[in-house]
Amino acid sequence: MKKIKVLIVLLLSCLFIIGCANQRILERIGLVTLVGYDVAEENKVTATSVIRQINPELQSKVEVQSETESTSKGTRVKVDMKTSKKLAAGQMRVLLFGEDLAKKGIEEAIHTTMMNNEISTSIYLAVVKGSSKSLLEYPYKDVTDVGQHIYNLIDHNIKQQHTVSSTLHEVVRDNYSEVRNFALPILHKKGEFIEIDGVAFFSHGKMVGSLPAGDNFYILMMQDNFKESTLELVLDGESIDASKFQEKQLQIAVDSVKTKRSIKVVDPELNEFDLNIDFKCRLLEINSLVPINDPKLVEKMEKAVNQKIENEVSRILEYSQEINSDIYGFGEQYRAHVRGGKLTDQKWREKFREMKVNINVDVEIIRNGVFE
Repeated sequence: MKKIKVLIVLLLSCLFIIGCANQRILERIGLVTLVGYDVAEENKVTATSVIRQINPELQSKVEVQSETESTSKGTRVKVDMKTSKKLAAGQMRVLLFGEDLAKKGIEEAIHTTMMNNEISTSIYLAVVKGSSKSLLEYPYKDVTDVGQHIYNLIDHNIKQQHTVSSTLHEVVRDNYSEVRNFALPILHKKGEFIEIDGVAFFSHGKMVGSLPAGDNFYILMMQDNFKESTLELVLDGESIDASKFQEKQLQIAVDSVKTKRSIKVVDPELNEFDLNIDFKCRLLEINSLVPINDPKLVEKMEKAVNQKIENEVSRILEYSQEINSDIYGFGEQYRAHVRGGKLTDQKWREKFREMKVNINVDVEIIRNGVFE
């Protein structure tokens, strides 16, 4: 009998809680799925929102609304005045920043987004080449929902490890770190298509530089371990005796089977580091005349790929030091190694710019395709 009474009390409690919940009927709200911010005149900001409206027949339509105000909240109020439904940000997937705003600084926008308990920390952040307003308002022929399309584009390429990961959680973590910076993908509209065009480097919330999409592979290789991605290389024919099959340059494509990266502090006093990269890959494409079953030739190819990667990694690292943006974690390793010493943001910025890095790449071609 006591068990039955307890069960009745629990059921009544559940009904009471459900009855008190803040109900949101889908047909009465507009779902904001993407927001883009741009710099406007007089220190104002232009916010462009992609809104999905659901009608009683559960059919949806997408509209793009743009407003300018002094704050992002002000723009939301203005957009609210133009819609017949209450706006909800719970389904927001992407936050975009126009290039001019990114260079001016996005810390306030990140802080405001982080404070909104409706918005998930798993949303993606990205920079738009030009303005986000023009990217979102363009009438694409084959895109019915530009918000969902951009989310799928970013999500797919991050999961395939073709570009840097840029969730709100990761960006906030790195932005508030004294020894690490963050990077965001760059989107660009080319004709009827939107594509990932490069990587934007940030320092103190401001975009301080960028590199093209072709450098994504090397940037990811320097940031962490990864297992997927494809790399196209042009090797010097002399380095592998390509003259035997009448090639001055040899174009190849490899994919990563397993890549392991480690950063070690060699000497904290001399500000010296080792960057070690073990790259196990599979040969996907090569001139059919090349005898890939020859172990000596494969060894020469490994050395040539090794040298190519070292040169590219060195170039990108030098650029990162010039713009003073550590997106790789050298500062974290230094702070973990030098215990008891307080490493401030200013101290690490000075050390990062002047640090010496010994780049050691070890390439191994472990399979030559399905015919081996």
